Amino acid sequence: MKSLQFFFLIFPAILFAQNQIVKSDFDGDKIMDKVYFDSASGMVICQLSSQKFKKVKTKSYNDDGTLTLGKTKNGFEISVSQMRAGNSYQFRYEKESKKMRLIGMWRSEFGPANNDGSGESSVNLLTNNYIADWNYYDVKKSKLVKMPSIKKKMIFPKIYFDDLDDVFYKYMDQDVKYYEAEKKRLYHD
Repeated sequence: MKSLQFFFLIFPAILFAQNQIVKSDFDGDKIMDKVYFDSASGMVICQLSSQKFKKVKTKSYNDDGTLTLGKTKNGFEISVSQMRAGNSYQFRYEKESKKMRLIGMWRSEFGPANNDGSGESSVNLLTNNYIADWNYYDVKKSKLVKMPSIKKKMIFPKIYFDDLDDVFYKYMDQDVKYYEAEKKRLYHD
């Protein structure tokens, strides 16, 4: 009976681990490449055939929330879900550098109980186009107000899979500045 209980305890973890591998020909040489989550280190690892399957690693995601990997049209995506927020990174192979380049980021927030600051935003790092759909809570009217879409430029240098560092926090900081400026413009106490 104990072995059966152990099986049911570990079975979801096995499914989770199996779903954390994405195989595709990212570099266009007709040989399958792979990206996967290494639960022991908490890192995402990418191996390209054109790089002789050298392990290229990210920082650890162990404390960031629930991580999932997914295949996209031309690459892959790393998504992280938390209790009331989420974010993702999208990557595509760049022939010139022979690396997986970060081409987009997305984030969402539910905000506090009144959903102030809830919404989502994204930035396309190939075009530098940023778009956001946020809400704010109007205290005077006691209701959540949808703000008009914010469309701006957000410029980052080229960023690659092996050098993400704090790029997401830079994106989030600029995102919050755009939100605060728009909220201030629309809402006066």
